[in-house]
Amino acid sequence: MKIEKYSNILFSTLSEITSLTIGGTDKRVIIQRLLDGCMAALEAEKVYLLALEGERIIKYSKSQSDKFDEAMGVEEVEETPGLRQWMMREGHEGGRPEKGKELAVDLPLLADKCLDENGAGRVIISSPLVTEQSVFGLLVAIHRADAGGYALEDERLITALANHAAIAFENRALYQKLEKEAITDGLTGIYNYRFLIASLGTEIKRCQRFRHTFSFVMLDVDNLKEFNDRLGHLSGSEALRAIARIMKRETREIDLVSKYGGDEFAIILPKTDIDGAVVVTRRILRSVQGYGFDGNETGLLTVSAGVSCFPHDGQATREIIASADKALYHAKRTGKNSVVTTNELLNDVKA
Repeated sequence: MKIEKYSNILFSTLSEITSLTIGGTDKRVIIQRLLDGCMAALEAEKVYLLALEGERIIKYSKSQSDKFDEAMGVEEVEETPGLRQWMMREGHEGGRPEKGKELAVDLPLLADKCLDENGAGRVIISSPLVTEQSVFGLLVAIHRADAGGYALEDERLITALANHAAIAFENRALYQKLEKEAITDGLTGIYNYRFLIASLGTEIKRCQRFRHTFSFVMLDVDNLKEFNDRLGHLSGSEALRAIARIMKRETREIDLVSKYGGDEFAIILPKTDIDGAVVVTRRILRSVQGYGFDGNETGLLTVSAGVSCFPHDGQATREIIASADKALYHAKRTGKNSVVTTNELLNDVKA
């Protein structure tokens, strides 16, 4: 039986897909191994994976004419209502459809419209990549009709490959989600304290090596307790999320915005001196002051900030944070809704 004849190919492919997934390998490498294994196990002329990736359907393809290690074809499929409806239905809650009704679109039509394959003279077999929670796509194998039809063993082979790949993709997505949650603040969606400290250490080493500078900003929300007392803690939580969004909007892609503590935030500004940091920070302060939190009038919440700079204010993470914290404390003590730098603290001491 074919499933016994090709058991080594099948188990080798499944094992490699598992290893690649555990190792955090790029998804496209995993897909290429899946297609290679499918083509070998089914003796297919061509194999395809129609993958649902967000709002797009991506077609991955391999052919017998390709070398084993040759890159697969990758292209976006033009919107196909029948295919998308199938994918959406597969992903609905309530479990999988009845046996034998997994595919709602006609396979020759699918081959003609989505795969650029003339269904005439072709034998086509497919299996969906579906788990209890998610739908990932459709695995398709094609060969010439004169090479013989696909048998029940072939259906079992492609189903085994598709099922295992779906589980692998789901596990990979779960791992990536957990990885992201480990470095993300649950309330605001920006980076958390743990990631901030690690990033500060990395930035210090980078700047020591290349003799660059960077600035560090600590920000504290003014009057948040009074805001919570007046409008409730749910409104306070939404205000913190809004402030995080403002900070992301007013900074660059290379800047790192993070949550430092309860109502405190921090920003790493690479390749930015203290004057440049003040410009960015004042822009944030103006945006926060002008924001109507919870649909109310502007000015209910403001932000105070302290700014330090590497290497002027220290060579270690603790020193950079402590310097910015002292400047922040001075900003809070002298009227709030302001930015204070370590240079200003030094000038005050000299005065």
